[in-house]
Amino acid sequence: MSAALDKKTPQELEVSAAPEFEAVEALKAVKAGHADDVDIAARILADNIDVAGNETWSVAEDKKLIRKVDWRLIPILFVCATLSGLDKTAISAAAIYNLKKDLNLVGQQYSWVGSAPFFGGLAFMGPSAYCLQKFPPVHYFAFNVLCWGILEMCMAACTSFGGLFVCRFLLGGFEALLIPAVTLLIAMWYKPNEQPARNAIILNVIAPILNGLIAWSVGYHHGHFPAWKIIFLTLGAFTILWSTVVFWFLPNNPLEAKWLSEREKYMLIQRKATDNTGMESKTFKKEQIWEALMDVKTWLIWFAIVALQVPNGGLTTFNTLIIKGLGFNNEKTALLAMPPGAMSTLSGIGLSYLAATTRRWRSVIVAVSILLPLVGAIICYTLPRTNLAGQLVGLYILYTYWAPYVTLVSIYQANIAGHTKKVFLFAWFYVAWAAGNIIGPQTFLAYQAPAYTGGTVAMIVCYCVAIFCILGYGAVCHVSNKRRAGEISENRGDMDWLDLTDKENISFKYTT
Repeated sequence: MSAALDKKTPQELEVSAAPEFEAVEALKAVKAGHADDVDIAARILADNIDVAGNETWSVAEDKKLIRKVDWRLIPILFVCATLSGLDKTAISAAAIYNLKKDLNLVGQQYSWVGSAPFFGGLAFMGPSAYCLQKFPPVHYFAFNVLCWGILEMCMAACTSFGGLFVCRFLLGGFEALLIPAVTLLIAMWYKPNEQPARNAIILNVIAPILNGLIAWSVGYHHGHFPAWKIIFLTLGAFTILWSTVVFWFLPNNPLEAKWLSEREKYMLIQRKATDNTGMESKTFKKEQIWEALMDVKTWLIWFAIVALQVPNGGLTTFNTLIIKGLGFNNEKTALLAMPPGAMSTLSGIGLSYLAATTRRWRSVIVAVSILLPLVGAIICYTLPRTNLAGQLVGLYILYTYWAPYVTLVSIYQANIAGHTKKVFLFAWFYVAWAAGNIIGPQTFLAYQAPAYTGGTVAMIVCYCVAIFCILGYGAVCHVSNKRRAGEISENRGDMDWLDLTDKENISFKYTT
């Protein structure tokens, strides 16, 4: 054994040494009488300490394992997030094909239809968070995806504002689980430095690209069947089919993944111990919820998310109408609505990879990145409507707003420990996301069309608020790390698997 170890690099020695240490510490936690409270991974390690304690692996093997996990998880979650975005933004594609006329939408009714999914999300989030804690998360998630597809197809049968509002309300209710579920799964499988890039890929914004492509294709339909109904039926049918893929191929946690060997499962469990955030626990701990609500960091993140989502709510509902208002026909409007999706997705991936290089300055990076969409909003506000090129450039730059949000997700993922606290906060942050998206469409007033000055001003204000909140969050985390520097420097491995919160575990180090 020693001869083999001598041949390894320092990095390889570090990976190989971790398993035995963490297995012993997991056993300590169980023997200390915490078997019912510890993370499920600790119980598995404790029950199999003889096997786990002898397992070693190299950095190359570690990378190979993560690639294997990536290829299994990321594509499935990527399609789920894309379908969720398409289901909600399809309304903007339908709007250029007489949806408003056929359903007799007048005044602010179209804005209320845009906000409807997020009212549904607020109504369903509490029950969904409870079910996410009590039932196999992926199975419950698959059921929700099935409901997305059914409701999307039902929209094609709507004949009035009331019917469309109800369908979109229920759609948002079942889609409420998406971001909390994705956030929870990524936090369960990956270490903090690995999470930003995965978040950016999964929580993509290519929906406007596909939405524009679908709208452009439907534009060549000249039959009597309304084009906007074809959009809803097509997306709904594919979503229903995809729900079966989620059910059969996405595991609830690493321990239930049949495509992983026992050794690979141990590797995943043990490598997660290094971030002190745990994997999963079915014990509901109300004290963790109280802690979350009394934490100033919770509210700084909450208001930052609201501020970043106000522009999202407005743009996803009105982007095609804004572009069409510049004087373009339906087909050109559909094509010009595609680049914003590329701007959002590419900026999100780029910023996330940059943020993954550091855990010390991540909040500063996010705050600075908000200056770019702020510039875009200012361009749209100051340039005359007759300057078509300038207005389009400003609009496209605006869509980089998604990068700060998706990178912000990786910050609070890395900074929340305790399973009940994680489930609660991921759900609570969805409430912030929904609130921002409800407010967004309401800032686009019908009588201000096609300039929608109120919506642009709201974006400028919200970006400034987001910068302030995110910098404040980073400062609070920095002060906490500095205050607990002595405890953090000590290796308190016996606390890793006790399902402690980030505040309870005094060796926890926040990403700032």
